[in-house]
Amino acid sequence: MKDDFPPIFIDTGAWIAMNEKKDSNHKKAKSFAEKNRKRELNFGPIHTSALVLQETYTFLRYNYNYRAAIEIVDKVLKSKIIIHPFSSSKFEEIWKHIKKEDNTLSFVDWSTVRYMKEYGVQHIFTFDSDFENRGFKVLP
Repeated sequence: MKDDFPPIFIDTGAWIAMNEKKDSNHKKAKSFAEKNRKRELNFGPIHTSALVLQETYTFLRYNYNYRAAIEIVDKVLKSKIIIHPFSSSKFEEIWKHIKKEDNTLSFVDWSTVRYMKEYGVQHIFTFDSDFENRGFKVLP
């Protein structure tokens, strides 16, 4: 059963690459996603966050088009993907961490790190190597 497989978090770059043919990582992203869908890969519950979806929407809206941005977010909202919400308390937690620890990641990337740690997610579908430096397994 797919839920017995380890969870995976999908980052902004992966959402964009899967959905935009002009993206340099499109073929790699589509192949990875399709293999996971067909259960050729052993990843279970898929996680993302409201912040990642906001960042995806904004990037697609301004770099591709409005329709592409709407379609991907609607698709995710209608799926079984776990979308981690964002709250003012989460904002404060991440902001304190950024000021105290490190400012090399974007706010959204730090939120992803926090969600992954909080929910025990070790794998991330991304094209951003910064997550590997923080102890996560970057895929594909």
